[in-house]
Amino acid sequence: MTVYWLLSVPAHGDGHVAWRDVKSRVGDAEVYDFTLPQFKIGTLDTLVRLSDELAKFDASYENITVKFIDTLRNLTNATNSTLATHLLVEDKSVDQYIRSFSWNNSKYRVDRSLPEIVGQIADDMCAIDSSLKTKLTQYNAIKNSLATVRRKQTGNLSVKSLDGIVTRENCITDSEYLVTAFVAVPKNLTKEWANAYERLTDMVVPRSSKKIAEDSEYVLYSVVLFKRVLDEFTTKARDARFIVRDFVYDEEAMARDQLKAREIVEQEEELLDNIAEWIKGSFSAVFSAWVHIKALRVFVESILRYGIPPDFLPILVKPSPKQAPKIKHGLAEFYSYLETSTRASDRAKSAGKSSYKRQTDDSAFDMHEFSNVLSDYTPFVFFELPWTFLDSD
Repeated sequence: MTVYWLLSVPAHGDGHVAWRDVKSRVGDAEVYDFTLPQFKIGTLDTLVRLSDELAKFDASYENITVKFIDTLRNLTNATNSTLATHLLVEDKSVDQYIRSFSWNNSKYRVDRSLPEIVGQIADDMCAIDSSLKTKLTQYNAIKNSLATVRRKQTGNLSVKSLDGIVTRENCITDSEYLVTAFVAVPKNLTKEWANAYERLTDMVVPRSSKKIAEDSEYVLYSVVLFKRVLDEFTTKARDARFIVRDFVYDEEAMARDQLKAREIVEQEEELLDNIAEWIKGSFSAVFSAWVHIKALRVFVESILRYGIPPDFLPILVKPSPKQAPKIKHGLAEFYSYLETSTRASDRAKSAGKSSYKRQTDDSAFDMHEFSNVLSDYTPFVFFELPWTFLDSD
């Protein structure tokens, strides 16, 4: 199970020392740079509002990412290992992309305000998600049509198409008064059919019933009767649990139906291939947008937690699942001094970081007050980036 951690810890003016502090406390966990650009910070109100919005976008985009993966899996029946080779982000595997993340400034320009950047990402994701819904709606419509065709071809004799089962020789086609009806009779009622069909209505031709086909459930019989009593015969037959099929032998209609069935099969295959390729191509934008939202959360929460000017170190950590709780607890203990801004200042002074500036009373947050009610609270900025969607088959 692969889960990455996005951490942000105070740098106290020396990112190398902050890196060393984290590295020394995560054991054998993999540690990577997670460099962020210098964003326009904006006002405190803006940051607080963005904090709430980013949390919602984070959860939403994780769901969209999962939807893309599940949809491709369901469409192609591919194994997770096969999916991993198709789901690339900027021509890299997901793990490679996460470990080498670099802010895409050409797409999300940092000379814009944070709300503008978030709005652009939201617009992009909304467009992609809407496109997926539209494509799936189209595919499901074709799939339903295909299911109808296959049901007619594969059901029992009471429902399946009789094209290819009934031949011209089985039908009276040139009579002004007579018609051939085709009746699906349950196998346990064949004797009842033989004894009763002539008396279901008047004007049934005696001894005209002939066996056409059978399957595991039904026997298909033909019977000749006058056209004027067909509706009455159908009703009486239904009452006796005999099913008169709605069928008229028409070679041109059969040819049209067969052509339509082939077209539906071809359309379904073509649309499936198109959607699968589109998902593979769009996954890069989806996953990249999600990680960019994670990056923005790290920045915004770091400013709210540690104050300005920005003096923090964002880090990517990949812990082993077994060691993760122990590592997280160790980091929380080491950075417990951050639970109040005063203690953070004292820690910086004792470390001789003259560049560290004491937070003002207005910007200080006593996170210790919330630690008792927030079970996932850590004194440092902490977010998980799970990549468990393609765990081993």
